[in-house]
Amino acid sequence: MTYDEVRPWARSIKQRTATREMPPWFIEPDVGVQHFKNDPSLSAEEIAMVARWVDSGAPRGNPADMPPPREYLDRTEWAIGEPDLIVEGPEVLVKAVAPDYHRELGPVPTGLTEDRYIAAVEVKETRLDGSAFRKEEDQGMNLFTLHHAGIRELGFDMDAPDGFYLIYEVGQNETVYPADTGVRLRADSALTYTVHMHSVGRDIPVRVDVGFKFHPEGYQPKYSQSGYNAGLVGGSNVREDLALPPGNDSIRYDNFQTMSQPGILTTFEPHLHMSGDRMCVEALYPNGYREILNCSGYDHNWVRTYVYEDDHAPLLPRGTILHIMGWYNNSETNSNNIEPRNWKTGGNRSVDEMFVFLPKITLLTDEQFEAEVARREALQLGATTNQQND
Repeated sequence: MTYDEVRPWARSIKQRTATREMPPWFIEPDVGVQHFKNDPSLSAEEIAMVARWVDSGAPRGNPADMPPPREYLDRTEWAIGEPDLIVEGPEVLVKAVAPDYHRELGPVPTGLTEDRYIAAVEVKETRLDGSAFRKEEDQGMNLFTLHHAGIRELGFDMDAPDGFYLIYEVGQNETVYPADTGVRLRADSALTYTVHMHSVGRDIPVRVDVGFKFHPEGYQPKYSQSGYNAGLVGGSNVREDLALPPGNDSIRYDNFQTMSQPGILTTFEPHLHMSGDRMCVEALYPNGYREILNCSGYDHNWVRTYVYEDDHAPLLPRGTILHIMGWYNNSETNSNNIEPRNWKTGGNRSVDEMFVFLPKITLLTDEQFEAEVARREALQLGATTNQQND
């Protein structure tokens, strides 16, 4: 990307950064945890600097001060680096014009001969005809056929404390697990794929590939992690009874789940659809204290998984109730909305709506939880002491 390519977009850059549409990071900055491993957002000072640059005519500046050109990954490269294992999903022919495609695919053997612990995982849509990911300008079709995929180890138990299960959504970034947390992929395992695909205006043969980076052989984790709802009881994290009236820009739904054992919330991930506007999660602790963990805006073109920094990931004692709040905008003010004159209901199609919270939770024993609380308190005390000494 060059200056000449960027310069015509200067005023748009100012507008998009000022409203925090770009970079795509929707965590609200004035509430909840603000420490994330994958935060690309701009500070207020950086946004002001961009505005001053644009207002002064977006000058090129001194070529001697120019940083080296940024290199972007192409579709054949992996953000996690070269995977230790790639599992190629079954081929699917997505027809040019067809209803949404929902299927259970596989199982596909992983080829592992021993148990391995996953450090990072990434999912790709691979086009087998070599075609580009582009919009059909005359048809208004999407770039990608894959809307989402639930990828799990064959025989996986959703309530098990360990094992591999991942929900992938279009545009989602790679998943990097905490260094002390083990997600196990077993020897002689196989993967199944629950896929939702849709047409892009031409016949396309595709498959879903999963790339794994493993911890070194012999690695033993301190904690284990598993399915996204392991440890949560008292209902589902999915609401299917959605009914959004037309023209309404502030429609709210709520849900509640309870921690059956202590845990660490390692990610925050809302999943709504085109009318989705915002999600907040509040923790109602057993001692009566309540706290907003995070709120984030939502743009279905930029599905984000927000990964907490290890020392700031929320600690949830046994009995904590997670209060999940979702807002929808089914009006003309929502540029993503397909048809604001219609009622919207819950469903699996791309044009339907969803209400899903997709957390990753590291489950702890009572002893591990108490030890982690003590460690955090010691860190906080040390930080306070250092500030006073400064």
